Amino acid sequence: MRYRLSATIAVLMLALTACTTISKQELNLLGSSVTPANVDFVELGAYAERSKTAYADESAIRGKYPATVRVSSPDKTEAQYFIERNDKAKVQYIAVRGTANRKNVLEDVEMRIRVDLAIAIPVHVGFDDTARLLYADMKPYLKSGYKTYVTGHSLGGAIAVLIAIYLTEDGYDVSKVVTFGQPKFTTTAGVEKLGFLNLTRVVDENDIVPMLPPTTIVNRAHGIYEHAGPEVILLEGPHYVFLPTHDADRISQGELGRSLGRADLADHHMDNYLKRISDKTGKAVAVAYNDRENYVAKKKLAKK
Repeated sequence: MRYRLSATIAVLMLALTACTTISKQELNLLGSSVTPANVDFVELGAYAERSKTAYADESAIRGKYPATVRVSSPDKTEAQYFIERNDKAKVQYIAVRGTANRKNVLEDVEMRIRVDLAIAIPVHVGFDDTARLLYADMKPYLKSGYKTYVTGHSLGGAIAVLIAIYLTEDGYDVSKVVTFGQPKFTTTAGVEKLGFLNLTRVVDENDIVPMLPPTTIVNRAHGIYEHAGPEVILLEGPHYVFLPTHDADRISQGELGRSLGRADLADHHMDNYLKRISDKTGKAVAVAYNDRENYVAKKKLAKK
């Protein structure tokens, strides 16, 4: 399985090498300063634990989160979610499982866009189809009037954001969405309409999945794929970068060559995210994007 997934990533790397880079002058301007932000890594750790647990079986999920009211992997999809609900506090959490196998990795880069009439933004068809299936399955177990928190990893992150959009449209109080290693699911036109979402994207510095689909894929009607929401980039130890806008998307593509040389499936794993977040719960130090190379693990490129 690891060999097949690695081969898939290798193909994606070849596709990504054609991405247009931003100028050195623009990069220096966008990434030269530290943006003040109150990033709560204890809170992010709690979301990360839920995103990881979404990969477990039902008994393990209910064992860790006894307030779980629904665990499901609907027909026609390998995606899984669970709902944890506290009726006394009137809060509910939705966690969505991410990439589980080679089929899902390939789905992460399916390059078709359509305009969904309900949310009126261009969306990745594969993500949208799965999100709709999960949302229809979970709605009977959700409570209106409860503060709702949504999280997910990888493919599950993209689905989590789409579910949050559907929830908002249906009148639910979506308080926060946190994703880990999330691929893009919409285009520039869609991002411009998603300012109502309280979304935080968490990415590992060497995780290639958040760069997908690549900017080489352009839809004539809707433009290029783009990320919504601010980005927290996890570096080694207590260090991290906070980027408040989708400038992170442009910067990452501009620095693509370095990321391709370091990319590894282990960087995309939730265990890696949990460790990186844990390293910052005692003391977290924000650094400028242009200085991040001083806080990135030096990886051996030799084949294992």
